[in-house]
Amino acid sequence: MAPTPEEEAVRSTNESNDRRVEIEAPRPSQPQTPVDELGMAGKDGWMGLFDIDEEIASSLRGMSDEELRSFSLTYEDSACDKHIELQIYTCFLVFLRTGSPEHFQQAIQLTRKWNETLTIDHSDRTRRHQIGDMMVAWELQLNLFLEDKLSSREENGRVSTSDESDEPFYRAVILRHAYKQTGNVDDLREAIRITEEIVNKSPMSTALGNLAALLVELYQRTGLGDDLNRAFEVANTAVDLVPEGHPDQNSCLGNLAALLPIRFKQLGSVDDLNRAIEITETLVKTVHQNHPSRSIYLTNLGSCLGWRYELENSLNDLNRAIEVAIMAVNAMPRDYSDQAVGLNTLGELIGQRFLRTGSVDDLNNAIDKFSKAVDTTPEGNPFRVGYMRNLGLWIGRRFRREHSLDDLNRAIDLVNMAENAIPREHPDRPNILITLGAFLGWRCLRTGSTDDLTRAIDAAGKAVDFTPDENPIRACCLNNLASLLGERFMRMGEIDDLNRAIDTADLAIQITNKNIARASRLHNLGELLAFRFKKTGSADDLNRAIDVGNMAVDIMPQDHPERSNFLIDLGTYLCWRSQNTGSADDMNHALSYFKEGWSCHTASPSMRISLADRAAEILCLQSKWGEAGQLLREAVNLLPTVSPRSLKHTDKQDTLSKFAGLASTAAAVSLYEAEDEEGAYHALKLLELGRGIIASVLMDMRVDVSDLKQKYPTLAREFISIRDELDDPVDKLASLNLSDDATFWESHVKSRREADQRFGELIKTIRAKPEFHNFLLPPTRDELIAAADPDPIIIVNLSSYRCDAFIIEHNRVRVLKLCNLTLEEVRKRVRDLRSSRFANMMPTLKWLWEVVCRPCLDALGFQEPTSTEDCPHIWWIPTGLLSQLPLHAAGCHLEKSTDTVLDRVVSSYASSIKTLVHGRRHHLDNPAQLLSNQALLVAMHTTPGLSGNGALRFAGEEVSMLKGLCPSLQLMPTSPTLRKEDILESLSGCKIFHFAGHGRSNPMEPSQSALLLEDWQTNPLTVGDLRDRRLQESPPFLGYLSACSTGSNEAEDLADEAIHLIGALQLAGFRHVVGTLWEVSDEHCVHVARVLYETLRDEGMTDTSVSRGLHRAVKQLRDVEIKREVQGRHASLVDSKMETGGYTGFFWVPYVHFGV
Repeated sequence: MAPTPEEEAVRSTNESNDRRVEIEAPRPSQPQTPVDELGMAGKDGWMGLFDIDEEIASSLRGMSDEELRSFSLTYEDSACDKHIELQIYTCFLVFLRTGSPEHFQQAIQLTRKWNETLTIDHSDRTRRHQIGDMMVAWELQLNLFLEDKLSSREENGRVSTSDESDEPFYRAVILRHAYKQTGNVDDLREAIRITEEIVNKSPMSTALGNLAALLVELYQRTGLGDDLNRAFEVANTAVDLVPEGHPDQNSCLGNLAALLPIRFKQLGSVDDLNRAIEITETLVKTVHQNHPSRSIYLTNLGSCLGWRYELENSLNDLNRAIEVAIMAVNAMPRDYSDQAVGLNTLGELIGQRFLRTGSVDDLNNAIDKFSKAVDTTPEGNPFRVGYMRNLGLWIGRRFRREHSLDDLNRAIDLVNMAENAIPREHPDRPNILITLGAFLGWRCLRTGSTDDLTRAIDAAGKAVDFTPDENPIRACCLNNLASLLGERFMRMGEIDDLNRAIDTADLAIQITNKNIARASRLHNLGELLAFRFKKTGSADDLNRAIDVGNMAVDIMPQDHPERSNFLIDLGTYLCWRSQNTGSADDMNHALSYFKEGWSCHTASPSMRISLADRAAEILCLQSKWGEAGQLLREAVNLLPTVSPRSLKHTDKQDTLSKFAGLASTAAAVSLYEAEDEEGAYHALKLLELGRGIIASVLMDMRVDVSDLKQKYPTLAREFISIRDELDDPVDKLASLNLSDDATFWESHVKSRREADQRFGELIKTIRAKPEFHNFLLPPTRDELIAAADPDPIIIVNLSSYRCDAFIIEHNRVRVLKLCNLTLEEVRKRVRDLRSSRFANMMPTLKWLWEVVCRPCLDALGFQEPTSTEDCPHIWWIPTGLLSQLPLHAAGCHLEKSTDTVLDRVVSSYASSIKTLVHGRRHHLDNPAQLLSNQALLVAMHTTPGLSGNGALRFAGEEVSMLKGLCPSLQLMPTSPTLRKEDILESLSGCKIFHFAGHGRSNPMEPSQSALLLEDWQTNPLTVGDLRDRRLQESPPFLGYLSACSTGSNEAEDLADEAIHLIGALQLAGFRHVVGTLWEVSDEHCVHVARVLYETLRDEGMTDTSVSRGLHRAVKQLRDVEIKREVQGRHASLVDSKMETGGYTGFFWVPYVHFGV
């Protein structure tokens, strides 16, 4: 019995969308103080720019300060470039050692004179200018520190910059630089000590501001409130000391403004945040456009506005924050060391807008900014860890949106690197552990890896342990741990895990304020309570899940993308309660929630499709077929958007598997509105659009554009250029190492994404041209009719609501309702055949005849047996699980019985009408007249790595037979080495490819199903490999896969995607493919091949002779009862015997023909 719509409407929330492991959104960077200095020049540090012999450099580093000062005079009057560079190097080294302003000024002057003589074409021009730029940048920055001292000295008539008392200032600068490059906190503490001594001798406002900045950095490193309190005291003292209108007033206010949001994050005082915004806005307005601190003020203002957005959910604040952050980055000099801070802040703000609006452009733009932040920060710089974590976090979020496993793996690698690099006691460590745990949890959901789940829970547990009770991110740590414990319960079934998860989620909510984070955590608790209801049946748990779900929905803004996720789960809980109580109100509320979520256009397309599906199920329950049909039509139209061309095929498979059967459901529901020819066409259009999406994308890119070339050659050239870029089978990302810079890695992802966008725009342009309005769209009504001339097409649609056959003939389209066919019975028959092929074959074939095939053939008037020569030809296009059943073999196969498909028609298969149309567009007037006459013959007599060495006694005989026929077929046999790369290379030059050997089907990952060659254990020839070949320019005529299960795809959720070896050869460009649905007999493979190729010899190498030859071969086998045990060609059955209970003449059944 088919599942009822009621059952469909109350599926588990976990079936509709992945469980959501929360990640704490990265907060905008800690505000900068206006005393930030420059970073290192390149990864080797400031000294890495100099071209000094390593032995000399080592000797200089070993000298005392006095020895260095003396050596700096050695080449004082030399004109030799090498000597001048050595003197510059020595003077700069003295400065770094001692803070001597004298030596720093000497290094600058020498560098300027050294570079004045450079010619434009000098081979060392770039490096020498880089040294000069570095010196100038240092000079600019250090002058900021001395502004207050110089102004006070001018009043006393002392303006020298070389006073020995200046050295502590320089020394503190250098120590702070060293800390920023190495993370050695001792350097930071020493800089604080020196600055405190300066303040104690003369409490100038600049020195106080610098001290405050250093204390803030110490707080950011240690997380100790005492350091922050001291910073506040010092900053306030500086503000109090500086007179109104004094040049240092802005600097002092800037320091205080940078501290206020930090205290806001600690204590939650909104007044602190608003005061920081007010002060910083004033500073931005008052400082000169070119003031060195302006970019810092702008960055801090953007951060503060971003925090206020998170608090008050004002998009105006967020948009303004982004505008300000862009101004900050643009105001920074190109070589400014802290440009990474501005880029990081800008990336975080743009990323927040993606979370709020769902804009994928914002998401990609944010990732671009994070990539640049990582690349502009030298390795070893302690801030690089945070930038890497943020880059990983947002790449991980892109995985959640677009489902690219490469993105998730890259994100995990980046966060792992950050986790390994950060000191154990660092206050940011919990944030990194939160992210790592969430990503590992996501990968477990995608791949099923229990190791990832274990690591995820371990990371989440450590994040909780490392986070003090008063830390604001503790709630997120607890929530993540709760989610992961819930996931482990779903896999292991341990109720203790679930109870602990619920308690932990409750605790997270208790310490979360009312905002979006609270809504997310309430939603998470609702999921966990719903799981416990499903486990225990507790109505209290279900009622509470509904209550907290309602609370979450009420908090979340109407247009927030995550709201749709809350609505689908809340609606599901109401459906469950309605099922238990019979409450119509609950069901109606669920429907309203599903429809509301569907109407949220900021939600991801995949979520909107799921919501439409749920809403339609309830509407069908209420017999509101028109409204249900409209929702399902729009959902099917969205399916291509969740499978973009830029995505890898395996990622597309994962996404599309979640919507298995949607197109068939939409087609079935649409027929309740109209069953006439117009209704049939609209239903067929849905089937064509919503099935075989991966193949459809490839066919679009490999379509014949000869007509376009003739009329619009420029558009055709552009189409070919972009499609070649998108159809490139080389996975360039796989060759990139994690050590490659982030921008370089991201550029590959970006270029493919942009190519996809350009391709979409180009297709729109082409469709605007006369005669091309239907370019790459599903077949029109006229094309459907034309596809069935001369041979009719039968599409059998399978759904839980109704099952129908769409019969297309050369002059009409009609619907035949198959009243006795049900989805549940098909599932049972498929299970039965898998468990015992021969025991269940006879009843299955008879059942198929009664419920599907005889009604269809009778409707076409094919009611009498005919000879092979006069047999009419039909095309079968089964949907869903029906594709795993042998429609061509249906019937009562008893002596003298002719109630069979085999006795009435010649059968061929296609995965869609589009496949037929696409193949025929590459039509040759005479397919036999191909440029190549090569027959690529592969015989795997033995297969290494299989039991008994995979011996196939008849494989050699089969290929020898074909070699003997080659002269009469006008073919030249060729047999390359039996290795993957050689076979792939030979495919492009063949007319026929014949493989006799073992096939292996992969039910978990059908694109990894393979033909087994000598190197199959290390380099298998898979569906993916064959699918990626492009042979359309000189398409081979026939691929004959004489192996087991080459047309098998046992992944039920991907049944409509035709992901098998036969389909792969078709997509590669083969005009016809013969293969098998399951295991075949080694001995009888020879007979089938012989009869088919003899037919090609006798009747010519034509389209009709392929299908007729296979029909003749299997009919002969069927007509001879074979009652002895035989060996098969299935990799998992080697050295075993096929079942032979009862009638054993079913070895003819698995053979199928796909073609044009």
